[in-house]
Amino acid sequence: MRRPLATAMLMALATTAGAQQAPAPTTAPKATTKAAPKTAPAARPDTGLVMGSFMSQRIDGKPLPVTDLAADDQGVQYVIEFAQLVLTLKPNGEFRAALRYRQALAGKGQKLSQEPLQKMTVFGTWSREGQALRFVPDPKRGGEGLRILAGTAAGRTVNVPFDYQNGRVTKRSTVTLQYDPKIF
Repeated sequence: MRRPLATAMLMALATTAGAQQAPAPTTAPKATTKAAPKTAPAARPDTGLVMGSFMSQRIDGKPLPVTDLAADDQGVQYVIEFAQLVLTLKPNGEFRAALRYRQALAGKGQKLSQEPLQKMTVFGTWSREGQALRFVPDPKRGGEGLRILAGTAAGRTVNVPFDYQNGRVTKRSTVTLQYDPKIF
């Protein structure tokens, strides 16, 4: 990110060094009224991240809802369905994440039950450096037992990788969220 500034500094040094080595002119140079161009300070890359609410669109590239089925060595089947995630980013550095999901299990050869959707809401703080996002759940406000998450942001899209456990199997997935101005 500082590379353009360093390159400009190196070019300025090379130009100055070259001027020192140039032979002295035989006649006096003419005065000019043009001022030397000023170099603009190197701008930090802007991700264009907007504040507001983001709605989950995909998990690992698949449209929601996404269902994951796992079985343990005893033949017990575990199913988890991710239905929806709404992530709200506030300019004061706070976030709210509301997840709707379903969990069920069944013995070998049994039909999976259709449990009702469950809800989980987590509050915490977030910060950004360039495109990198960092989410710190508040254990007193729904984030007990949750780890810090890191993600990326660009404009109206946020990607957040997360780990979850389905039965005895731990998996990593990435949710893609899009800005939705219609959500509170």
